[in-house]
Amino acid sequence: MAFFEQIGKHLTDAGQNVSQQTKNLAEITRLNSTISEKEKKISELYLKAGQSYYERHKSDTSATEQALIDEINSLHSEISQCREKVKQIKGVTKCSNCGADIPVNVAFCSACGAKVVNTEVAESKEEGELICAACGKAVSKGNLFCNHCGAKIDSQQE
Repeated sequence: MAFFEQIGKHLTDAGQNVSQQTKNLAEITRLNSTISEKEKKISELYLKAGQSYYERHKSDTSATEQALIDEINSLHSEISQCREKVKQIKGVTKCSNCGADIPVNVAFCSACGAKVVNTEVAESKEEGELICAACGKAVSKGNLFCNHCGAKIDSQQE
């Protein structure tokens, strides 16, 4: 019987060892997860500190990190230019009243209802075309009605 008792003791010891290793692995995984979460939080705080510093010193020419600030300002300018090009390609502009994106060929803003001043109209007027009093669109001289809204064009209009 001693033989079976020794085998039982070895199996029990092995089971306890595996159980302890499983507990250790679970604890290590939990601790590594906690470390990862705290490192992520530190990175977020570094980012906020950097953004806060930039916001406070973006116009300060004597700032400690002036080269970085200048590079950020330059990148912001390039992003703004790219966004404007995207709007041109998409055929949208900003409403001068509320700032909403609207198609370039509309007479009124769909967000606030304000009348849209079309820059193309001003250019056309310089070329000698008339402006429709109802919708503000360019109308060729000699037309009796606006091609955009159908309003009657006053022949005395300049």
